[in-house]
Amino acid sequence: MEALITFLLVFVIMAVATDSRVPAAVAAPSIGFALVAAVLIGGGITGGAVNPDRALGPAIMSGTFTSLWLYLLAPIVGGAAAALLYSNVVAKAAPPWMTATREPGRKPATGPWPSATTPAESTAGRLKGGM
Repeated sequence: MEALITFLLVFVIMAVATDSRVPAAVAAPSIGFALVAAVLIGGGITGGAVNPDRALGPAIMSGTFTSLWLYLLAPIVGGAAAALLYSNVVAKAAPPWMTATREPGRKPATGPWPSATTPAESTAGRLKGGM
């Protein structure tokens, strides 16, 4: 469970904080919601540590080290799996505006709409008189 919730958190962080295709304003709320979801999912089952340090402190204070290895290893495995999946699959995908169609029934556009790199730049170009 710790691997799964760490996977969720790291995947969201990679998606919103490191990808230039995502607006910066989306990062903080997305990461916060992912952390809340991770704690709510894992909290009742494993304690929802999400972080090896969060599991290490209580283990040291209580003197119980029987399953500590799991709390130390699972987040590393989950985080590494999320980073590998994101960097090898999701990050290489084309942005949505590169594969969208202009009109129903037309073939997908091969590049950004009228010679811009983002929909926002395309709109800005039209407002300045360009097309």
